[in-house]
Amino acid sequence: MFRHRKEEPFCQDCLIRLAFEGLSTAIVLTDERCRLIFVNRAAEEIFGISSSDIGRPIQRAIQDLSLLALWSEACQHKEPVMSVIRVTEPSERLLRVTVGICRAAKGNIIGRALLACDVTEDRKVVLEITEELEKALLNRRFASDGQGSTLNDLTPMEWRILRLLGKGLSNAEIARNLMISPNTLRTHLKSIYRKLNLPNRSAAVAFASQLQQRLPELSLTLLGE
Repeated sequence: MFRHRKEEPFCQDCLIRLAFEGLSTAIVLTDERCRLIFVNRAAEEIFGISSSDIGRPIQRAIQDLSLLALWSEACQHKEPVMSVIRVTEPSERLLRVTVGICRAAKGNIIGRALLACDVTEDRKVVLEITEELEKALLNRRFASDGQGSTLNDLTPMEWRILRLLGKGLSNAEIARNLMISPNTLRTHLKSIYRKLNLPNRSAAVAFASQLQQRLPELSLTLLGE
């Protein structure tokens, strides 16, 4: 007599864990004392927290000071906290971070979740699209002044520097904002002076300020700004 083979049971917890492991979103789970209980592969890459840190307080495993400050602040709140922050450890990234809360049936906190998506490339694309749109509109505005072709000659980095000049930032502030060295900034400035036929920095600031007045900054909100 034919007998039906008994189906092997599957482990739902294992399947859920595998799904979490494969996500591009970094996931870190802690207990109520902020001790690590789960870290997926994306978290190892983005946060620098590995499975060997399981059982340790998350504060001792987080490498980046900005992320550590956000976690500490979130622990003071009884609701989820979301933010976009720039981290430099273990590598430089722009992250959209959420610190969530897990509650028991009675409402007491029994754990927290640290989630993060790397939005560095997304922000770069939005920034480049915004810059191209601004340049196109500015070129139309300045066509009658004979400045349209020179604006087109600027590289994306030179364009960003010109915009920051128009906001009144110093060289040190611009270099810090764009994360380039002062020497690199000076090289870009010389190129801007040459392409726009400007004698010095003061003339470049005046020109950039005029751009700001003729075309108010677009209302697009850039990630991380």
